Amino acid sequence: MAYEALYTRGRPKALSQLVGQEHISNALTQAISNGRLSHAYLLVGTRGTGKTSTARLLAKAMNCDKIHEAQLAGRPLDKKEIPCNKCDSCQNFNSSPDNVEFDAASNRSVEDVKRLLSTAYLAPLHARVKTFIIDEVHMLSFEAVNSILKLIEEPPPNVVFFLATTELNKVPMTIRSRCQVLNFRLIPQETIAKYLSRLAGRLNVVLQEDAAKKIARLAEGSMRDALTYLDQCYAMSDKEITLSDVNKTLGLISDENLDDIISAIKAKDRAAVGRAITRAFSSGLAANVIAESLITRLRDIEFEMLDAPNKNFAEFDQMIDALRKATGEMYGSGIPDIILEMTLMKLAAPVQNFIIPAQVSVPSENLDAGQKIFYDTLNALSSEDNNSMMSLLKKTTVMGFTGDELTLGFKSAAVANLFKKEIPKFERAAAQVADKAIKVSIIVDKNLHPPELDSIPEPARTNLINAMNVFDASDFTKVKD
Repeated sequence: MAYEALYTRGRPKALSQLVGQEHISNALTQAISNGRLSHAYLLVGTRGTGKTSTARLLAKAMNCDKIHEAQLAGRPLDKKEIPCNKCDSCQNFNSSPDNVEFDAASNRSVEDVKRLLSTAYLAPLHARVKTFIIDEVHMLSFEAVNSILKLIEEPPPNVVFFLATTELNKVPMTIRSRCQVLNFRLIPQETIAKYLSRLAGRLNVVLQEDAAKKIARLAEGSMRDALTYLDQCYAMSDKEITLSDVNKTLGLISDENLDDIISAIKAKDRAAVGRAITRAFSSGLAANVIAESLITRLRDIEFEMLDAPNKNFAEFDQMIDALRKATGEMYGSGIPDIILEMTLMKLAAPVQNFIIPAQVSVPSENLDAGQKIFYDTLNALSSEDNNSMMSLLKKTTVMGFTGDELTLGFKSAAVANLFKKEIPKFERAAAQVADKAIKVSIIVDKNLHPPELDSIPEPARTNLINAMNVFDASDFTKVKD
């Protein structure tokens, strides 16, 4: 007998076995017990979450003899007996001509749909209800959708439709509004890992906890994907499936190798980073796979740190951001390996220290007095041969005046450094203008407004600054004009 894949052997036989979708199984159990079933269901969710399996269970339950007897007797039902899987109707369900299944991805034309639904108006041959299960219904053509719309709008007696889709937005509203919508959630990793461990036990195989968690994480909420990964590892293993077996079988990089790369980056050791990434490439993995594995590992580390007393996520966030950017650059590039290597090397570079100039807070009420001293000094210097100083002063903004200290601001650090040599001469000229000693201090701020604005009286100066902010302008003369 041919080997049967785990994802087919693991299909639920009753609503109680529907893993991770308790909100749906509970609602359907109540509806079946009360005999309040709809003529059309739209099952929505990502791949491998149980849409088609649920449609089959519900279709089988609608024709189950035991359930029909319980409904006539008014007896409430349990999820474990929906369906019973023992009566003649349940036993013959898969071969029944009254149960029609087709894939809309390969039968999407209007002729295909009309042919498959040609028996909808005929009475069921053996079952109580004739069921049509249409998978990937969003793939139907516009004409094919219209051909089933009339059937769903005014269904023949004893006919039920189950429409499954992974893309609800592509299903016309005319169909959606006539169906009961069942939304299937992504199955939590913990739920998948526990189910895999139980299934492995029934297969007489020990699935280690960390291996189960790794498979569950790779499945990304899809039970079918998880069962396929487990089946692959089961075929390659003996009596035990370890994390190392999962990594080798599925072609993954080990957490130890990932941790070596992360530790080397944290230690700012480029040589260690080079050795670790070389080991990773020696496994034959693509650069984007290694980068995505690093991002996932960093995410896991951050989640493990949530309960730690000392939380410092900045370094890990920086690594994740850099790797995300590198992953985007790799696609379509001919040198993805080099992009990843250089990204990791930059992350391991020694941290540079940048000196951010302190923002100086100056009382605004002395600003006019400071500007008067500045421009009077400017007029005094202009009568002498001070061309070099005058060119620097034209790029200066008066920031304030406190006591005997005049604060001047520059947008450019280079201009500020040149002006430092001229400060003594400026202070002597300012002292003569103010008739007292004046001390000059300077700050550098690249966000300063143009110094020409200082010569414009209020409120025109404020209005002009606001206009420059609105138009995101750097040349005030254009805004002024």
